[in-house]
Amino acid sequence: MAILFAAGFALSAAVSALAVDAAALYHERRVVQSVVDLAALTAARDPGRALDIAQTVLVDAGLLAGTDKTGLIVTPGHYAADPTLAADQRFAPGAGPVNAVRVHFEKPGTLYFASAFSTEPTIAASGIASVTPEVSFSLGSRLASLDGGIANAVLGQLLGTGLSLSVMDYNALASARVEALDFLDALALQLGLDAGTYDDLLSMQAGPGPIAAALKSLTGGTANSALSALALDRSGSSLDLGKLIGLGQLGGLEIGSSDAALGMSLSVLEILSAAAALADGERQVSLNLGASLPGLASLKLDLAIGEPPQGGGWFTVGPAGTMVRTAQTRLRITAQLLGGAILLNAGVRLPIWLDLAHAEAQVISATCPEGGTDRGSAVIAVRPGAVHAAIGEMSAEQLKSFGWLPPAQPVRLIDVLLLRVTASAQVEVARPEPVAVTFTSADIAEGRLKTVGTSGIATSIMTSLLGDLNLGVNVLGLGLASPAVIAQAVRGLVTPLAPVLDLTLDAVLDTLGLGIGEADVRVYGVRCTSPVLVG
Repeated sequence: MAILFAAGFALSAAVSALAVDAAALYHERRVVQSVVDLAALTAARDPGRALDIAQTVLVDAGLLAGTDKTGLIVTPGHYAADPTLAADQRFAPGAGPVNAVRVHFEKPGTLYFASAFSTEPTIAASGIASVTPEVSFSLGSRLASLDGGIANAVLGQLLGTGLSLSVMDYNALASARVEALDFLDALALQLGLDAGTYDDLLSMQAGPGPIAAALKSLTGGTANSALSALALDRSGSSLDLGKLIGLGQLGGLEIGSSDAALGMSLSVLEILSAAAALADGERQVSLNLGASLPGLASLKLDLAIGEPPQGGGWFTVGPAGTMVRTAQTRLRITAQLLGGAILLNAGVRLPIWLDLAHAEAQVISATCPEGGTDRGSAVIAVRPGAVHAAIGEMSAEQLKSFGWLPPAQPVRLIDVLLLRVTASAQVEVARPEPVAVTFTSADIAEGRLKTVGTSGIATSIMTSLLGDLNLGVNVLGLGLASPAVIAQAVRGLVTPLAPVLDLTLDAVLDTLGLGIGEADVRVYGVRCTSPVLVG
């Protein structure tokens, strides 16, 4: 019995020793895997320094000593979150754009009892972490030099309130900048939202008064004074805040998390202009611009802004695929001119309409910031809104409905007893395919605005339209000048109006941050703060 007991005790001791070593190796393997996963997550935020970052994490965990990198292999690459690919094929080592890091580490396992008769096994662990760059960008908001009177009229009527601001006020609003999250925190206070997430706030509506009050609390000087009157007016139309700003994944943050370092610094005038365009999809603006040319009796402009397509606000944060759009805009211009003796001193009525489709911009790709000063980079696909302009009539229903417009028909410029003059002309500008625009780290740091246009005609649409005027002259009485002379007189009367109309359109569209056949894009920053394990 003693011999059997001794043999059994020796066997159980050996089995226990092997069990202890196996459990220790299993625990050690889990520790190594955890540290490797942490190293991959940390290194993914800065792929350019991935090896040094991963080595530091392993040193801090006690798996490496000093500058030793034995057994450590770090590989940056591109991870494609494509479910059609096998899991082991989604990571491409060394491919770009770099958005992932693979960390592989090997070390000898520790044996406590079996080292006398067995070699130490190798413990290996691998981890792949990917980070999705989120780009904060906007579309429109060109912020050119503004005419105070036109800007007052356009913004005032769109916001449903009265504005009386000088050009100095507008320049101050254009130069004053606020952080997007700071603005949303201030707006939450104005709306009485004490708790919740930014998504909760963006699901609400707000009028120009609370928006101006929130901006006023973040500005000073002339901009603060310019916002005072608007902040007190609570009668304007409300807008869906989600159509103004989209935060993507950041929308789940609690209100008050403005230290999240979004890096989206917006102009106060950008916010007000976008809010005005979104305040009411059915609101129309009617402006009597007066006469500024000899022979020009009156100039009237009617403006209607439609709802932008769903999918994002004018100021948006999101990964590749995120899109931002502007709203469609229609304008109707009616000019009344005084004809000379050749035209029997008859009044000349010149009706013009413009249909501006929405412009859109979509994130194609982005790279994370590397180092302390780098801002990352982004590629944005931009498709400028097409414009269709014509000499012709547009009914109030067509102006409001944004439905399909029939081909332009000749309209009568002069219709008196002995003389009738008709005219027709149209210009269409379109870019069917988007244009890829690259924003470098320097572009983002400088807040550089990039414009994608359809052609050079975008800045002189009225000059092109009136330059292609087709006139039909019907002389109904004797003693009048020949049709050629009358046509020349009409051209001489109408042509000088083109530069005035171009300047008027520029002022109106600049106020709204829109361009004819153009799209202005600005990237505010690239965030890469939420890496995830993908392998």
